[in-house]
Amino acid sequence: MKYLKIAVFLFTSVIGLTACGVISKNPMPSFQPKETITTSEIETVSTTENESHNDGLPDDPMFDRIEDRCKEIESLYHTLFESAEKTAPTTQCDYPLLSQSSIDSIENLLYNAGYDMIDTNEPYPGYLTTSDRFYAFWDAVQQHKDAEQEVIMVLESGCLSYRLFTYNETGGFVYSMTYYPDEIKEPYYEKHEIKDWDLTEKGNFYYRIYPANDKHYPDFSLIRLVAPNLELFDLAFHYIYPVGYIATNIFLIDWDEGNWGNLSFNDQFEYLYYTHHGKQFLADNYTVLENRSSYAIPAEEFERIVLPYYNIDIETFQVLAQYHAEGDYYPWRPLNTNDFVMLWYYNVEPEVTAYVVNPDGTMTLTVEMLSTDLKMDCLFAHEVTIRPLENGNFQYVGNRVTYQTEYGLPYIIPRLMWN
Repeated sequence: MKYLKIAVFLFTSVIGLTACGVISKNPMPSFQPKETITTSEIETVSTTENESHNDGLPDDPMFDRIEDRCKEIESLYHTLFESAEKTAPTTQCDYPLLSQSSIDSIENLLYNAGYDMIDTNEPYPGYLTTSDRFYAFWDAVQQHKDAEQEVIMVLESGCLSYRLFTYNETGGFVYSMTYYPDEIKEPYYEKHEIKDWDLTEKGNFYYRIYPANDKHYPDFSLIRLVAPNLELFDLAFHYIYPVGYIATNIFLIDWDEGNWGNLSFNDQFEYLYYTHHGKQFLADNYTVLENRSSYAIPAEEFERIVLPYYNIDIETFQVLAQYHAEGDYYPWRPLNTNDFVMLWYYNVEPEVTAYVVNPDGTMTLTVEMLSTDLKMDCLFAHEVTIRPLENGNFQYVGNRVTYQTEYGLPYIIPRLMWN
């Protein structure tokens, strides 16, 4: 059942480069990144139309139906769950986790038994294997006919995540249950009225059950009906995720080698440090530059982390990165809690949708930003050119913003220019 792992967080043939549209003429308001919220916190959000139950028997006739369905499904894979190799929990609150191969076996079993399974394959996004049934459900909804659709997923813990979408004259609802093998906990059941939903041409189903515009979590949940292109996601993981979009403008402005524009090398430091060392940068033992709300990063360390990603002479780099010869350092400004008020922006997920190999050996990627705040497959898009090097290394060669909506782009002003 697994989608074949062809060589994409997300090359010999050229894939046509596409973008989501022409660039908008609208002004670019500055928005600010969204904090995340835990599942347990989300479960406390409720409205008069929504019900959630974690203790005792819910006063809802659908509870018995869904619990029976979950028991039926779990009984089919119970033997596989029991025999699966599991990791030891790190704390008393954690569950042992199954390997991906064990989850694959369970997914295959349930898929072959005819259930509507989400195919998981971390770190790639999961997708619904029986999308044809979901399209039939959605067609019925568009015709205002009564309809139901299951979506089933096996979690890393082996727990069953079950959702039942329904539609009738009263509207759309989703009934969900987390069912625990061996009955180690009571099933967790929720009923929600669906406030808004949509199915895009790309096969992304968005639905909203909580109040809109709460900055703690994305407005919409997403179910993908199309298998991810693993090659393209690998390109995103390798080239886009190391730096990202929060308080760094590498992918948000137009620049190229020799025409660096307002590109901030300083704001990339902690991200590339993590890529280099595999751990978060801590500035505790570095000199504080009080007048700049910054730290002095020794030149040797800063250049060792950032310079390999660019084909740039050291003199130009020092000027652009504000090198201080007297102290032999580069300034770097960290992010604090108050900064995120200014930086807030819609929840986004970068997806490489195409690439082309150029005659000079560089590669240009088309990146589109999916947003689960706006049920939008492409909030903005850009093309980034990279130069692959030996041993998996690479350099950033240039970037060009190709499309944006009326919602604009994330905040692009370099941190060292903030007040």
